[in-house]
Amino acid sequence: MSSKIKGNALRSFSLRLTLWYAGLFTGSLVIIFLMSYKILVSDLLHVVDRGLLAQTSKIDQEFQENGLNNIKTGIRENIEEEGKNRIFYRLLTSHLNVVVTSDPLKWPCLNFPQMSLWARMAAGDHTLYNTLAPPDRNYKIRIISRGVDHGKYIVQIGKTMKDEQDLAAVYGKVFSGAMLILLLCGVVLAWMEAQRAMRGVKRVTQTARSIGYDGIRHRVRLEGEGEEIDDLALTFNTMLDRIEDLMTGIKDVTNNVAHDLRTPLTRIRGLAETSLDHQESAGMIVEECDRLAAMINTMLEISEADAGLKKIEKAPLDIADLVRQGCEIFGPVAQDKNLSLHLPDPGSPVMVLGEPSRLQRVIGNLLDNAVKFTPAGGSIGVDIRKEGADAVITIKDTGLGIAPDQQARIFEKFYRVESSRSLPGNGLGLSYVRAMVSSLGGSVSVQSAPGQGSHFIVKLPLMACEPVEQNW
Repeated sequence: MSSKIKGNALRSFSLRLTLWYAGLFTGSLVIIFLMSYKILVSDLLHVVDRGLLAQTSKIDQEFQENGLNNIKTGIRENIEEEGKNRIFYRLLTSHLNVVVTSDPLKWPCLNFPQMSLWARMAAGDHTLYNTLAPPDRNYKIRIISRGVDHGKYIVQIGKTMKDEQDLAAVYGKVFSGAMLILLLCGVVLAWMEAQRAMRGVKRVTQTARSIGYDGIRHRVRLEGEGEEIDDLALTFNTMLDRIEDLMTGIKDVTNNVAHDLRTPLTRIRGLAETSLDHQESAGMIVEECDRLAAMINTMLEISEADAGLKKIEKAPLDIADLVRQGCEIFGPVAQDKNLSLHLPDPGSPVMVLGEPSRLQRVIGNLLDNAVKFTPAGGSIGVDIRKEGADAVITIKDTGLGIAPDQQARIFEKFYRVESSRSLPGNGLGLSYVRAMVSSLGGSVSVQSAPGQGSHFIVKLPLMACEPVEQNW
């Protein structure tokens, strides 16, 4: 059980992020400490060296002013004043004969043969710094060897670095304590920051769980944890909006399918019952079955076009000629309903890339709707023009019109406004138009008002090519 809990804890991104923060913070503190400690030790050493150099310079000056005897006296006084165990003096001739020295018994740790070698190296006007680390002492000794009085003598001064090493040790302890406190604060802050960073992700998770229990109405709140978290929440909310729209569409399609299929199925059943006594009813049953099959095929074509699954065999064609042929077909129908159908001459071919059979059906659906929903005595106008890189087809009617709140839905599958429920149709015509036009890289829109008719506008990308005759 404990191993399982430990495994879950290690899989926590918040914990891992906290450990990363803590590790990075600790590494930075260690690097800062080592650098600052090295700088401190180096500065302390330079201070000691400057002090030793100043003392040798003072001795050299006294040689010029007071002579050797006064130098001897001054060295002895300095030894007594600063402490026999704290500073070491030794004055030698250029031949390494000792003139005056501190009590060697007080400095058994000094390696005098080594110091004699350093003195020989400093003969003349040279200055040499060396550090001894005696095994019987806890502190190092800094020694300067320098030629004075124009190289006639060599002075060696040794000073313990107890004060400097004690200061460095205190600095190390203080910094270690401060580093521990900062590390604890850093871990706490890292944990808080990790929790804050993951708060948005947790809200997304909670929202997803709530959706599983209560439905898709929940959304992730935006609380400004950061651009990335806000983008995640916005993307998640957008995805939920899209899913909700799809679910609503599926629900509406299901309701509309049930409504539109119920009537022909009822008729087929009634005709089947009647056919028990009348042979001619069999033909009507076949007609209703064909109508259902056509509806299902149209639904499949729309779905394939929306999903981009069906390959479109594009070919150059004159859309103006295609529209003209469509108007010729629907002319008699409009005439029977006492409608005037106007088609201006575009003057020149309007070439596009498309599949003739699909575009014929697109134009046929738009003209059929215009004729169907325009009362007797009305008019239908068709306009074709070039607009930039598009061919624009506009079909205008003086029909019933469409309310603004319904215009966005008329292109949905099986959607029909209430005023058209009594008229023939299955609510797939405009869905087919939008799917086919979109698959060709075009667009379709509507401008309408109740009682003032409708304008359906189709835009297709132009293509520069020779006109091709089309036949229905």
